[in-house]
Amino acid sequence: MNGLRQGPVLSAQWSSRTNSNVSDVESFVVKDAWRKMFSLKEIEVATNGFARENVIGNGDYGTVYCGILLDSTRVAVKKLLINSCQAEEFIAQVEEIGHVRHKNLVKLLGYSLEGTHRILVYEYVDNKTLRHWLHECPQHISPLTWRIRMNIIQGIAKGLAYLHEGIDKKVLHRSLKSSNIMLDHQWNPKITDFGLANLFGPQWGFIIMESLGYIAPEQDTSPEAFTEKHDVYSFGVLIMEIITGRTPIDYQLSQPYLVDWLKSMVASEKTADVVDQSLAETPCSKELKRIVLVALRCVDPDEEHRPNMGDVMHMLQPRDLLLGDEELLFLSGI
Repeated sequence: MNGLRQGPVLSAQWSSRTNSNVSDVESFVVKDAWRKMFSLKEIEVATNGFARENVIGNGDYGTVYCGILLDSTRVAVKKLLINSCQAEEFIAQVEEIGHVRHKNLVKLLGYSLEGTHRILVYEYVDNKTLRHWLHECPQHISPLTWRIRMNIIQGIAKGLAYLHEGIDKKVLHRSLKSSNIMLDHQWNPKITDFGLANLFGPQWGFIIMESLGYIAPEQDTSPEAFTEKHDVYSFGVLIMEIITGRTPIDYQLSQPYLVDWLKSMVASEKTADVVDQSLAETPCSKELKRIVLVALRCVDPDEEHRPNMGDVMHMLQPRDLLLGDEELLFLSGI
């Protein structure tokens, strides 16, 4: 269980499509074991007995604690809600996600499996979540500048493209949202909780994501038939959230659904007015239209027309996308 395991090699299709920098992917050479079995006692010592003051988050899948291992490594310990999950099922899922290494994915360091406890140990990412900085930051002027936001979008796209197209057995996130994007102190994004939805069943993740506004329209009829195009839809909503500063659903507004509101603004030729008002600077019109166009393509009501994440990464590069107001208007009216 503690032996070394070589990380997966990027597929030729993904590598050529994304022209990814090799430095983005840590899995070409894995110097240490990607997983470690922690004892429950080790976890309890690290978290001071799961002390309340060590709680740093309560997510969809469990409570997250800050911990310090005996070697002084700071970690995030996620104590899963599902205690009845079969050991074989839990280990199989850890096997699937544990070897994944990319600079824009939160690294799984190990797990604990004793009795009914199901615990995951992750690297500690020290600057809260994207949701916090978009919606809970008290500052009048957001520290997330336009350039930082574009870099965050790029980083999320790279991480998601790697999960979908960069490993032999693709991993679907199923719960891509701003609270599952961690940020470091250089504002680099790291996606967390990828693959965990498989432990909870399709209905669990569907209910949560639907309530938050990240669900693709076709999932209403078949929530169990999840594909990478559903992750792409969630990514499109996330782009809109990042550039507007609005949550995907806000029932206090006259148009509560972010996707519908943004489409109506574009259709009314008010694209310049969708930018988050907490930004100190205004982005150039061409770049704003480009990123809005990418978002609209990702949330196309017809999942067959949505791009793959490798294509999205090309679309995010200015040289790969010819802009036209007519295309923006067409997509906003789909």
